[in-house]
Amino acid sequence: MILSSVTAVSVYGQEADSLQASAPDSSAAVVVPSRWTKSWVFNLNGNQATYRDWSEGGVNSLAFSTFTIFRLRYAGKKFGNTTRLNLRFGQTRLEDSGLEKTEDMIRISNKTEYFLTTEQVSAFAEVAFRTQFAKGFDEETGDLISNFMSPGYITESLGLSFQPNENFSAQMGMALKQTFVNADTLDSLYGLGEDEDFRSEGGIDVVIEFQKEVFKNFTYTAEFNSFTNLLIPIRSTDVIMFNRFTGKINSFMSSMIEFSFMYDDDYSSLLQVKQVVTLGFNIQIL
Repeated sequence: MILSSVTAVSVYGQEADSLQASAPDSSAAVVVPSRWTKSWVFNLNGNQATYRDWSEGGVNSLAFSTFTIFRLRYAGKKFGNTTRLNLRFGQTRLEDSGLEKTEDMIRISNKTEYFLTTEQVSAFAEVAFRTQFAKGFDEETGDLISNFMSPGYITESLGLSFQPNENFSAQMGMALKQTFVNADTLDSLYGLGEDEDFRSEGGIDVVIEFQKEVFKNFTYTAEFNSFTNLLIPIRSTDVIMFNRFTGKINSFMSSMIEFSFMYDDDYSSLLQVKQVVTLGFNIQIL
């Protein structure tokens, strides 16, 4: 990640010097469009219910979830760089039971591009990181099944990217993927041998993203990500797919429906499914 960031900073400096050298006299008052675009969204959702001598019955509950998405992009004449941060966390509590996790994700990526014929097609180098904040437990047995950096994933990829418009992008490249498991008791759940904390794989990484406003103030966002290890059967390809429907109620309230799927036969041969419906406050910071 550090190497990619340093490369991006160097590219920005070179292009900035070039622009400054070719800029017209300030007296001409020419406005040069910014090559930077940025966005930052913060969302907070919550609900609480308390019952006392309520004839219809009910369970006291407290729940909250929050997420923030940050994106910073630079697009020069020949080079571009995109940094993204996606953080999610949520917990719930029923009656006298302890807090249980409902949302948990840390995703950070940095992608540097060299535009080929146009900005639609580019050669890219990307570093991506994924893990979670807190402990996760099996809903049936109560056993620990995840924690911070258990597992944690780092993927470095080189390849080609295609983005015909701002709604759709696809990229494919050769990649190295590292899996980290700090908790010794969880090694076998994520394909590591006994007393192993780290595993590296080589393969092909594919990422497809789509986002479009399908109705007024109602946006559909999809992301497909797969990693295929070239040394094992293709049926063991790791797949993650996110589907989100986001509706804007007014300037500060929004709703979201999410259907997510994940397949990783190191953990389970079954398709993992997550469905979330939220209503809360949405703040556009940038």
